[in-house]
Amino acid sequence: MRSGDGNLDPRAWLAWAVAASLPPTLGRNPIALGATLIVVIAVREAWKPWAREVASWSIIVRMAMIFALVGIVFNILTYHGGDRAIVELPGWLPIVGGSLTLNALLYGTLSGLALLTLVLIGTTVGALINWSTLLRELPNRLMPVAVAGTVAFAFVPQTAQAFRQIREAQLARGHRLRGARDLVPLLVPMLTLGLERAITLAEAMESRGFGAPQHAGAATVVWRRLGLAVAIAATASAGYLLAVGKPGQSVPVLATGIALFVVCLRGGDSRRTVFRAAALTLKDWLVLATSCLSAVVLLAAVSADPASILYEPYPSITIPRVNLFVLLAIALLLLPGLLIPTVRSAGDE
Repeated sequence: MRSGDGNLDPRAWLAWAVAASLPPTLGRNPIALGATLIVVIAVREAWKPWAREVASWSIIVRMAMIFALVGIVFNILTYHGGDRAIVELPGWLPIVGGSLTLNALLYGTLSGLALLTLVLIGTTVGALINWSTLLRELPNRLMPVAVAGTVAFAFVPQTAQAFRQIREAQLARGHRLRGARDLVPLLVPMLTLGLERAITLAEAMESRGFGAPQHAGAATVVWRRLGLAVAIAATASAGYLLAVGKPGQSVPVLATGIALFVVCLRGGDSRRTVFRAAALTLKDWLVLATSCLSAVVLLAAVSADPASILYEPYPSITIPRVNLFVLLAIALLLLPGLLIPTVRSAGDE
């Protein structure tokens, strides 16, 4: 989708993605996890007719489903804790010997659903976000990284499309996929095509002076480099503290990381001109507000009522706790699905 076709602002999509990622990241409560998965699928399906790129990411979703199934089997075979035994394997078997429990099956299934939910969120936002608008809103010093990330995201649907074209061409030649060895005629041309595109893009960007400083001899100050390293470490630490259920400790760490990012990214060697500044519409503000409110409620629930987000089927399976405020916070994330464009853009006809 292009700018001006009714799509939401990238900042609104990013806020929605962060809020939607909290339940599968923070815990494994099946009620909260299932509600989040339903909301994400609803938003994805609502916007799917308006952006053909959503379908281009389907191969990644299928890969996530495969990895989720593998994770379920691995968890059942390798972890033997829990009070609900399904079958008993001989103890002399390495690793898998012992009781295969329903507890391990349940936890593996919940972990697989969490992985699938996160992949659906990432692919949906990656397909619907307006990358050119997002680039204009980033600080100057983040431009090289931002452009590289944008190119990487753009290559994903192109690679998926190239894979389908190569597969159709090989099928026309009589190629049939019967095993792992039959993947070679598909993967080798796809890898070659991807490398050719990458080299061509790199040459085009280098010829335009991408990444070069505006002034000869300009260099990044040492304290900026150290500050960015500390900021990245602080942000990663805050994410870890959130994942282990310690939001109170993660807030000051995250605030420190954000403050360092702001200080170290001020200014830059490059100067950009903007033809038209991106303005947030009423729909964008509504999505931003509801996403922030949802995130605040979910983070508060982890501290006030941990069982509403966290869940452990060990040592025994219990009924998961239902928190009405958590469900309402997740329901707020349905808003983007209600704000789809009323007129279809010409580029999607």
